[in-house]
Amino acid sequence: MSGPHMAIAGYLRERREAERMTRTELATRAGISEGLIQKLEQGIRPPTPTALNILFEALGVPPVFRDYAAIVLQPELTTISDAGLVPSRAELVFLESVPHPACYVTTPAQDIVATNTAYARAFPGQEPGTNIIAWMLLDPRARVAVDDWEREAHVMVQAFRHMAPGITAPERIAEIIRLVERSPDWHRLWSTDIPPADMVPRPLRIRPVDDGAWTAMHAHLLRCALPRRDWRMFCLVPISTPL
Repeated sequence: MSGPHMAIAGYLRERREAERMTRTELATRAGISEGLIQKLEQGIRPPTPTALNILFEALGVPPVFRDYAAIVLQPELTTISDAGLVPSRAELVFLESVPHPACYVTTPAQDIVATNTAYARAFPGQEPGTNIIAWMLLDPRARVAVDDWEREAHVMVQAFRHMAPGITAPERIAEIIRLVERSPDWHRLWSTDIPPADMVPRPLRIRPVDDGAWTAMHAHLLRCALPRRDWRMFCLVPISTPL
């Protein structure tokens, strides 16, 4: 079975074990056979949207991982144009026109493709070609600029761990791990999961690294539809901004 499907199989098993449920208990809760659960967890049988939806409900899987599964099960959604990772001039002009921090970034690898001026000012050191996970774990400015650093870094590492297989090239996954594993926080964040109830999206608070007050921001992650790109646009908007 392919890498993406095996990644989902592994996630189902880990999610069940994190809930301290046996396959029998999960089968009872979900109303499907224990044999099917075993085949899905072992990667013997490809997951179907119906079976996954039932299991995700029973396991309390966060929406972000449900979205990932939907992409894996619909390969046409991941068909990318031939443009690669080079934004056009029009795309760069559009990015710069956004008044608040915004960037083009690959997900879940978190490789920066391009940033606007507001983003570069908010997160110094995050330049095109760098990696946000590495910045969070290795650049001391991250703990100054991002409130509740522990949770934000943990969410990012957890998403990378569970969602990168099948979307990000295996060589790139290995490169990122080699880069960040020298952080004293890496193995702790990599080997543990945030409870699903705590994975609900919430505002991000940031502040200038030199000095300044905290600003609560709504975070948005937007998919590029035309032309289709293998990056997304991440932008932050102050909560106090009037409609």
